[in-house]
This record gives sequence, structure tokens and C-alpha cells, in this order.
Amino acid sequence: MENGSLDQHLFNSGASSGHRRRTEAIGQWDTHNSVARDIATGLHYIHHEHEPMVLHRDIKASNIMLDSAFCARLGDFGIACTVAPERSSVTGFAGTIGYIAPECVIKWKATRQTDVYTFGVLVLELVSGKKNSGADIPADDGHISYWVWRLHREGKLLEAIDGAIISGNKNHQPRHVIEEEAERLLLLGLACTNPNPSSRPSMTEVVQVINKVTPPPEVSLERPMLGWMPEESSSATASSEHGAAHANNQVVAFSESTVQLV
Repeated sequence: MENGSLDQHLFNSGASSGHRRRTEAIGQWDTHNSVARDIATGLHYIHHEHEPMVLHRDIKASNIMLDSAFCARLGDFGIACTVAPERSSVTGFAGTIGYIAPECVIKWKATRQTDVYTFGVLVLELVSGKKNSGADIPADDGHISYWVWRLHREGKLLEAIDGAIISGNKNHQPRHVIEEEAERLLLLGLACTNPNPSSRPSMTEVVQVINKVTPPPEVSLERPMLGWMPEESSSATASSEHGAAHANNQVVAFSESTVQLV
């Protein structure tokens, strides 16, 4: 694709002058919003329209391809799986650390909800311009969802918006309009990364929120606990987004690369 992948622009990797010209183009809020819409539309198609249903299992910024007009395409279906009509999940562990839903680490199953979680992480990155973990995120938070949820709890959600989006507003949109739309996506990202899969929106609901057909989801100020697990296991798995999780009384650690265990 002519404009490469989203991560090359979003995280300012690369140093060529051509790259900087493309980064300036994607610095517009409308482009960020349309990327979220494009990917949501694609996920809705493979989840709810394509037969059989497809689970992508590795949605991340480096797998989002951008054409000459910065329209986004969901790429790299290398570890995607089709799901039999009578089933709602596939067995196996796959994905990239930082994007993997916590229940996938324990149950070793991919579902629509695990794809929704991954999409939520991507949305938070898209609005904030920060990678989901590492130097971009305060060490005490560890993961982008924890960081944004803390800002939400403190009444500072708008501080999560990438300042370059505001300063690079060459379309002269009113600042309050950008902030309102960015807040909508941040709340959507938090709803999608809810630790409890049953509380996450479907991709149908996600598309409706992005298209302003429905209001943004109501998100509690406190990040929910892992209500789908036995109580004695929830504390041990709370840090699974950071790259480690406990399963069957064993600690499973992962590298930063994409993993696939089936």
C-alpha cells in the first residue's frame, strides 16, 4: 500500500522526508477518525457478514495498511481463523503482546470479543499516538488501557489525546469538536478493553458509535475486575496485558513478538 502501515505514521518511526510529509497528512483528526471507522467496518464484515465468520486474532497498528488517500485496510490474515457455523470460538493462543485479551491467555480461545479487545487497544493508540506499553506509558500504569482508565477516573480523559492532533489541525475544525469526537473514541476504546468479555460492545455497536448513530458507551470510572474468573485466579492474571499470565498454576511469559500456539 502506498502509505505503508499505520504504525509508521502513528508512532513516528522512520526518518525520511517523505515519511514526514505523510505523517503531516495523517496528523489531521479526520484521518484518525476515518481509520477507526475503516477498521471497524472491516471487522464488522468478517465478524457478522462473511460466511463463515473470521477471527483476525492479530489486529495492531503494523497490520493496518494505508492507501494513497489514507483509507485504512485490515491486513495480515496470516493467523486468522474461520469459525464453523455451530461454534463461536477457536481454540489456540495467538496474537501480539499488548493487544491480547486477558481471557485468551487463560482460556486459550479466540472469539469475537477477543478481536474487539484488540481493536479497543488499537483505538486507544490511534487517539493518543502512544504504543500500548513501554516507554510511552507511565510505569505505574504499564498498559495503555490502565493509563487511559486512570485519566478517566481522575476526570482528565482529554489529556490522553495526542497533542499533535490538536496542533496539526489544518482543517481548522473547532477544538471542542475534535475533543468531543476524540473523547467518543477513547470511551469506545475503554469499553472494548473491558476485562470482562461479555461487557464489551459487538462490532455492530462499535460501528454505530463511530458513525454517531448511537451515543458513546457509558464507562465506569473504575476499571472492572476480572469477573469471569474464579476469585483465587483473578489477582494472578490481572497483569496479563503486560506480557505475563498465570494459567493452571504456571506462569506463562511471552516475548514482544507475535505468538501463535495452537
